Amino acid sequence: MSGALGLKNSLYNRVIAPLQRYRDGEKGGKEISFIDFAATRAIDESGRHVGLKNSANEPITWQNVWEDLAIDPAQVSLDNLLTTSGDVKYLAPEIVRGYILKGLEADQTYLDLVAGVESVDSMTVTSPWLRMDDTNPEAVGEAETIPLADMVWGHKTIELNKRAKAIQFSDELLLRCKLPLLSYYLRKFGVMLAVDLYNEAMSTMVNGDQADSSDTCAVVGVASTSDGVVFKDFLRAWIRARRISMNWNSMVTSEAGAWGVLQLSEFANQMGVGGTVVTIETRNQVIPARMPHLISSVITDDQVLLYDKSQALLHLVFRPLLVESERIIMRQLQGTACSIICGWSTIDRNARVILDGTKAFSGYGFPSYMAPLV
Repeated sequence: MSGALGLKNSLYNRVIAPLQRYRDGEKGGKEISFIDFAATRAIDESGRHVGLKNSANEPITWQNVWEDLAIDPAQVSLDNLLTTSGDVKYLAPEIVRGYILKGLEADQTYLDLVAGVESVDSMTVTSPWLRMDDTNPEAVGEAETIPLADMVWGHKTIELNKRAKAIQFSDELLLRCKLPLLSYYLRKFGVMLAVDLYNEAMSTMVNGDQADSSDTCAVVGVASTSDGVVFKDFLRAWIRARRISMNWNSMVTSEAGAWGVLQLSEFANQMGVGGTVVTIETRNQVIPARMPHLISSVITDDQVLLYDKSQALLHLVFRPLLVESERIIMRQLQGTACSIICGWSTIDRNARVILDGTKAFSGYGFPSYMAPLV
């Protein structure tokens, strides 16, 4: 029912302002949509986070918001929102943000690379690193001193950066283009942002998160450079992965590299990787039965990147997607800027390896830090 929630003149104080503070919090920004925040954390007159309820005493939906503001979303343009009296104008950036976010979430291949997303409270992040050697338990007699494992540890610094882009809408577009039609083009904007984040994450997978190249991905050769990367090279990698407690069960290739790998008989002619051999079960399966495959121009045509998603990379977010709008009166334009402040941190260097078809395994074997544990 129109006006039941009273948002026309209280939207900014009850929802928008606290939402901005939440996304840009002191302990790191948090991603949340306008409607999810309004339904769970909007404040009441006393400043308590109680959330907004509809007439059925349920968390509100977008339909409840539109009804309260007496707006038909199928007929309204962005200009209508920006020029409507009251607090309704503050809804415009959230509408734009929502459409862009849908595009960002529609092609989140960068999340296929990461073990998790962590909110951080600074654009310079200090992260620990740890390497343990000689960790196998030993037989110890009565009252004997327990031997120590060799442990080396330290910290590393990761610099986050801002990714941003602005778009401008003319008055003619804003007046003529209804929100449902405009949404498709704004989603494309979000898709392109996701692609940019994916490329940045892939670069970190290959080059590591340190400027001195101390964290670069290991490059391992193949049995025959004349054959390039073939199935037995995958087998050698998977076997070593199990010996260092890793699951290199995802891969990334270039477009041309994908064309070659996917024509290997073990991939092309059977259901699943390696055909019937994928049904073999051991205590820890050596050959993955299913294998996510991503494409990236960061990987050369002769290489295959194998990685363990659970231990390879973290997405660090200082400020989530921010959408801001301004009116450029003299040009009759509405400008919208979108930005995100984030970065990437590797977790375990053992979690990623590159098979290079131009290098022989005899000269480019597994690095010393990938020495077998079992």
